[in-house]
Order: sequence, then structure tokens, then C-alpha cells
Amino acid sequence: MKRLSALLLAVLMAVPLALAPAGAEEQAPAHLAFAVYAAGFNVLNIDSDLDLGGPGYRIDLSYRTAGLFGTLFRSEINSFVQGFWADSRPEPLRFASWGVLRGNTRRTTIDYQAHQPVIRALEPAQEADRDPVPPAMQHDTIDTLSAMALLVRQVASTGRCDGRVATFDGRRASEITARTGGEEELRADYHSSFHGRALRCDIEGRQIGGFQHDTDEAELHKIHYSTAWLARVVPGAPALPVRVVFETRFFGHATAYLTEARPGHATASATGAAR
Repeated sequence: MKRLSALLLAVLMAVPLALAPAGAEEQAPAHLAFAVYAAGFNVLNIDSDLDLGGPGYRIDLSYRTAGLFGTLFRSEINSFVQGFWADSRPEPLRFASWGVLRGNTRRTTIDYQAHQPVIRALEPAQEADRDPVPPAMQHDTIDTLSAMALLVRQVASTGRCDGRVATFDGRRASEITARTGGEEELRADYHSSFHGRALRCDIEGRQIGGFQHDTDEAELHKIHYSTAWLARVVPGAPALPVRVVFETRFFGHATAYLTEARPGHATASATGAAR
């Protein structure tokens, strides 16, 4: 479930818009919300604030379990990243995540110095039966929220989502690849009021480091597939995710539906990442 933050944001606007590369002025902050459904049930709710304009960027994201699943497996995680843009590449300054996952306290804080992540907090501590990710493999990685910022920026500047990035979450290193799937018409769905044209991005993720011992070999090297559709839903903002289909450990496939979209507040800073 923790991998959800790699992919999810959302929000709504009922007017279909054609997708084309966005101008530099189309970087207004946005607030997004998703409802995640699996096997017909609402299992997760997500809120996010994005500010990707100017020399800096910031994303705040929180999710909490919902319904019967939330009663049985209480989880609520908050996270944020703040960084700056080096040309078209995100350079995170600080990533932090904290909350409760299935009843257990979780906390991660990572600072970045010269393209090298520096772990400031990791709770619970690194498992003894997990391989550490070597510093060389950590070098030049970014966090999962910055990976989402990169995808949005890529679509805004080129109208396409092709690219590859390496991420590190404090325990695992992964490689994420995105490919353009073309424009599609999303039909109206009672879970979400968004419908219209959206750019399809097909995403593959695979773990490349930080493997846990005694785990099935096929599961260790399994490629995880997801699909995100992006459209312009907030005035002045770039195309943002409006629907995401992804794999879960518990339910098989789940779908995150856009439920709210509105202008946000400027929070990014090019010089620091304090909280």
C-alpha cells in the first residue's frame, strides 16, 4: 500500500479539454482528491496539493483507508516533498512521510545532498532480513512524489509521458518507466464526475534493490503495471491525473477515481523544504 504515493493524485472537472503541450504559464497550484475502489468497495481516500510552478515545487499527499477495510486495517499516511527544478529534472531537497500503516507507526525523512539521499529518520528501523541498498545505487534517485512531479512536467512540456526514473524510499530502490498510450475518451462513471479526453500513460515499476530475504523469487522481480490518465481539470494548471488503475497486494487491481479538483495555494520554495 505504501507504493500508492508513487502514483496517486486526483480531481474533477466535467468539461472535456483537448490535450496539447502546456505553456510555461500553465503551472497554477491545484488541490486534488481521489476515491480508490477495489472489488466494488471504497477502500482508500486520497488528498493532494501540488505546486509545480516557478523554480521550486512541492507536493503534499495524504491517504487513509476507508469503509470496512479501514476498520480492519487502519492506515493513514501523510507525506510531502519540496525541491527545485534543474532544467526539466526535479531535484528534491526533503521528502518526509509519517503516520500509521495497519496499526503500526511509520516515519521516513530523507534529505538530499549533491544527488545523494541522506536518511534522517526511518521508523521502524531497517529490517535485518532486508538487503541494504548500496549508496551507489541510491545516487541520483528521487522520491516517488518527485517522480509524479516529473511525469506531470513531462506531459505539460511535450504532450507525452515517455521517460524513466529511479526512486528510493529509504528501504527499496525501484525503476519506473512511463510510455505514452495515446489519447482516450473516458466515459462517465458514477464514481467520478470526470469524463472526456485524457492522455493515457502506461507505467511499469520494478524493484531493483533492497530485497527482503525469504521472499518468493518471482515476486521479488515482478513488474508492477499501472495506467494513469491525465487531463486539464484546474484552470491554469497542467494536465493532472484524473484516473489511475494499479495493482495491489490485497485486492488485485484497484482504480483511483477523480472526485474533486480546485485551485490550490502556492507553497513551493526554491531554497528550502522546512516543515
